[in-house]
Amino acid sequence: MNNDVLVVGSVAFDTVENANGHARCVLGGAASYSSLCASYFAKPSIVAVVGTDFTSAYRQPFVRRKVDLSGLQVKEGKTFHWGGEYDKDFNTAITKFTDLNVFQDFEPRLTEKQKNASAVFLANIDPVQQLSVLKQVKKPRFIACDTMNYWISSKKKDLLKVVKKIDILFLNETEARLLTGEYNLLQAGKWLLKQGVKYVIIKLGSNGSMLVSKKCTAQLPPFILQHVHDTTGAGDTFGGGFTGYLASVKNWDNPLEIKRAMMIGNVMASFTIESFSVTRLASLTKREINKRLKDYVKMLQF
Repeated sequence: MNNDVLVVGSVAFDTVENANGHARCVLGGAASYSSLCASYFAKPSIVAVVGTDFTSAYRQPFVRRKVDLSGLQVKEGKTFHWGGEYDKDFNTAITKFTDLNVFQDFEPRLTEKQKNASAVFLANIDPVQQLSVLKQVKKPRFIACDTMNYWISSKKKDLLKVVKKIDILFLNETEARLLTGEYNLLQAGKWLLKQGVKYVIIKLGSNGSMLVSKKCTAQLPPFILQHVHDTTGAGDTFGGGFTGYLASVKNWDNPLEIKRAMMIGNVMASFTIESFSVTRLASLTKREINKRLKDYVKMLQF
């Protein structure tokens, strides 16, 4: 079975400060976290853009995880760079700067192979760019999409066009309320189902994730950690693990598999938050992943 996953989003530099210290100009971006996570379950391929300052050292995590970089454009200039600071509970990030650089004029261009991808993950980018990708792909088994409050506020009409064309939508609780006008998350999820999407996954941060669909509703807790180092990229990791797992199964459109994908996303995100950048995520073993999945299942048993 073809388990190629097309990941379209940002490959960037992050500068992060929190109670544990700081990390300057480290590998970040939604496409980085999601593709590296998906690589443990499927064969991801990236469509993104970087500048000439994106040296070979930044490529190594992708190379080690066999992420296809044939769709990674390199343009003259600097790579997208985001800087932020977190409060003590790691739930709120204060953006210090956002330098879009070459990402400002990013136009997703898919290779012929990428157009035939089995699954598509539209990471957090402009919905106009997401619509461009949807015009280029041929017949994927399913399409998943992430977004953020900036696009909801500035390009809601375009985002709703995307929602009508996808199968799975990821967004956090603040974004769900902003997009739908519904404070109750279950009502927000049902509103989005009426727009055409099959599965709504609401990311709840330290409270896990929630599923709303016509077939079922569920909420799964996070994997509980004693120490959190940095939460940057946790949501992107969740989406990548979720999509990568679904791409690896025959019957993805099944509530049981969707809930398993949520479990995968929650567990994989727990690895990401154990380090700055993709350091922990990119160096995992199957044994570590399987052990944590078993521990997670035990945690849910009673």
